[in-house]
Amino acid sequence: MSALGTTDLANRIPEMWAARMYAELRNKIAFLNFFSREYEGVIRTVGDTVKVQQLAAPTAEILTNDKAQFNTLPVTISNIDIVANKRAVAAVEITDLAMLQSLDFQEELQNSLVYAVRKKIEQDLIAALIPSASSPDHQIAPAAASALAAVDLATMRTLLSTALVPTEQRALFLAPSYYGDLMVSSQVMSRDFTAGNNSNSGVLDSFMGFMIAEHDLLDSDVGFAAHPSALQLVIQKEMTIKISDLHSQQKFGALISADVVYGFTLADNKRLVKISG
Repeated sequence: MSALGTTDLANRIPEMWAARMYAELRNKIAFLNFFSREYEGVIRTVGDTVKVQQLAAPTAEILTNDKAQFNTLPVTISNIDIVANKRAVAAVEITDLAMLQSLDFQEELQNSLVYAVRKKIEQDLIAALIPSASSPDHQIAPAAASALAAVDLATMRTLLSTALVPTEQRALFLAPSYYGDLMVSSQVMSRDFTAGNNSNSGVLDSFMGFMIAEHDLLDSDVGFAAHPSALQLVIQKEMTIKISDLHSQQKFGALISADVVYGFTLADNKRLVKISG
């Protein structure tokens, strides 16, 4: 039987589903893994509150002789309430055909839902990073507009040190534009100034006591220097994956969702610095 045309040929070409999924390009998730999660798993449902106490050091005094009396002070304890008042969720509907494609598809679908939830929390954390504006202001601009340089890292370091922020675990998260500025900075990349950074691999490990990371969810020309203790996060230990049959809605398929309950508080807005502009 002879073909009658291109349409006739097209109808005879079988469709084939590839067994492997093509990986999607996805944003980095950094702050969710950086900020303090000491209370992970403590909460179970929306509305749970974790109370964290902070003990203030008393003021010491010097006695000039062995007959002098010393003063006593009351113990000062402040409370920080972290309320798990948020629930991040991502959900999709799939048909029976999609469900039957492959195990790779099902695994990738679950991974995509988990990623979507984590990304939403990450964006929520970024929006909450509002440093102190009181003197000294922790919201600064680079010395040269739109060009991050070593001198700006020194400024951020000084602000954190003046606020008595521990030097250990300090990190610097930079938008790709700022990260690129440091890649061409001789003070940051030259072996005459530092060791460890590698321009060949495009990786900045550390500089001036900061662990440095590129963060592609930040707006252009934005960076944050922070200590993990600046923000306290509470989150359920495990994300919930739920599959529900859609037959009650007269559909052949399933509703799949991923969700997690969480909450956070910016415990100390002087433990971070924002640079932009």
